[in-house]
Amino acid sequence: MKDYYQILGLPPSATTGEIKMAYRKLAHLYHPDKNPSDTYAAAQFNLVKEAYDTLTRADLKAQYLQERWLSQTMGNRMEQAVSTPPQVLQALLNAHQQLIHYDEYRVDKKGLYHTLEALIAPDRVGILNHFNEEAVNKEVVWWMADSIFLLYPEDQLRILEQLKQISAPSGSRDLIEKKQKSIRRMMRLNRYKPFLILGLIILLCIIIAYSL
Repeated sequence: MKDYYQILGLPPSATTGEIKMAYRKLAHLYHPDKNPSDTYAAAQFNLVKEAYDTLTRADLKAQYLQERWLSQTMGNRMEQAVSTPPQVLQALLNAHQQLIHYDEYRVDKKGLYHTLEALIAPDRVGILNHFNEEAVNKEVVWWMADSIFLLYPEDQLRILEQLKQISAPSGSRDLIEKKQKSIRRMMRLNRYKPFLILGLIILLCIIIAYSL
């Protein structure tokens, strides 16, 4: 879930007065009137306003704090504030940088799947498609497709299906489909591998028996 305190640059202990002060400062910085043709500033302004509206309305704040507490007790991380395609891409690059240090035999594959899935959750796909920056969207597809190598094949296919929701050049769709075919081919091979091994063992036993 979104960390509204982080969006406003405040600690969770911030008072209502501090929340209002932080909002006024950020709203002044990102307001559409001051940035008439800056769509990134407009997106950030909406995010700041969402955080302010939630933390200054008693009913919304109480609900948010309860959900925040439940999320943290379950060990979930608060989401990094993201409102533009470059921020979506940067979050993915940061995750990819960590992946190269993981031990494939000890990594929590399901936990990793949920982490990667969150990076292209529907709201983030919505951001990518709203701005429709082909170059950034293409990079997101490429880096995510390159980041799933530690996952179970079934989870790799799920991530690739999510990537199809991103508006990207046709080459990106070709990359996804090529990778899907490769994974499915590997899954079929793994499914029949025990029978192939058993057949080889039987054949070897027959050869040995006839040679005695």
